[in-house]
Amino acid sequence: MTDDHSGAEYAADVPRRRRRWVSLVVVSLVLLALGGGGAAAYWEFADRKDEDPGVTACRSAGFVVRVEQGQVAPADEVQRVAELFQRSAHEDLKSAGVTAVGMVQRVQSRRGSEEVQHFDRVTLTRVVPGLIAACENHQVTVKS
Repeated sequence: MTDDHSGAEYAADVPRRRRRWVSLVVVSLVLLALGGGGAAAYWEFADRKDEDPGVTACRSAGFVVRVEQGQVAPADEVQRVAELFQRSAHEDLKSAGVTAVGMVQRVQSRRGSEEVQHFDRVTLTRVVPGLIAACENHQVTVKS
């Protein structure tokens, strides 16, 4: 009685083939995920030299929402975004942005009586939706 080991060799070869196939699929999925993530990161952080300053300001205007919620924004960031909104060629962005950022500056300066400070906070709450809408009209979502 002779043992024919040809079937045993084939059986031992199957798991090896399956491992190769699974490894190739895993590597392909990882590369696909990295490529997609890289493309998304490039789109998010790519240099936008041709972009209107108001649209650029919208991408950084999340601090307006955070200040409305009681947080504090860095003064240099507020000033930078205010200047971008002022240079915008889009009147809707210029108007909504300058108004909202101006209210942020007033709220953070804490000048005046408690009534004045309360009025400034209420006014900021009223202008934030206009800023968000103006930015959305230019395909930018204000992220808080």
